[in-house]
Amino acid sequence: MEKKTHTLEYIKRQASKLKKERNIKHADALEIVAKNLGYSNWQHCQRSLSKPSIPQITLTKEIFHVSFTDWLKRHKNRDSPLGDLATDMLRDSTWPLYNTVEEYQYYLRSKNAHSDAVRTLKESWKTYTTYLKRKNLPQIKRIQLKKEMPRKIVYAKNIKPLHYSERKHEVFNVGDKAWVSWGGQKAIPVIVTEVDDLNYSVKAERPLSKAGDVYSLFLDEVRSTPELACINHVTF
Repeated sequence: MEKKTHTLEYIKRQASKLKKERNIKHADALEIVAKNLGYSNWQHCQRSLSKPSIPQITLTKEIFHVSFTDWLKRHKNRDSPLGDLATDMLRDSTWPLYNTVEEYQYYLRSKNAHSDAVRTLKESWKTYTTYLKRKNLPQIKRIQLKKEMPRKIVYAKNIKPLHYSERKHEVFNVGDKAWVSWGGQKAIPVIVTEVDDLNYSVKAERPLSKAGDVYSLFLDEVRSTPELACINHVTF
């Protein structure tokens, strides 16, 4: 079945409706909705929709241009033949605005300019055209991804805990985001750090005073949503 683009929040709402309609467990409802949308299971759905989008890359198409005269003005203070040419140009009240080096060469010769001045003009024109080419090279712009907001503690109401004998564990891999609860009143965001046959090791994200602390919990105590974490809270 083709996967449609839905958010995790939408899928969770559909699962809540299905849970009430069929009087089934929330975890089972999540599995059913995920499979109906084309995912292999709820965990696959959660991982797929949590992946950040790839930054878009666009190429700039605006053409940069500055006239030779304006470019030459920028070098008037140089102590070099280029600076001398710029100074002479500024003193010349009849200096024209041409588009080719040949036109400027003809103009200098019409003014009986020294051969050194003509040679400097040709070299300056090469530098000028190289400058324009460099400025018009494709510039790659990356659209920055929005920073993901840190998850917060979620408080649950009217939650009925499930006895450990009736629980089924969810499958997580190292690096997956999950939730755990001590007492069933609030859910703590965690990251799975280790997996074995009996336990998940998780690193707490909240509260900030305990962020980074690692806990080893039974498989059925680590859950994909705050609600499931409170229903299947940690047993001591």
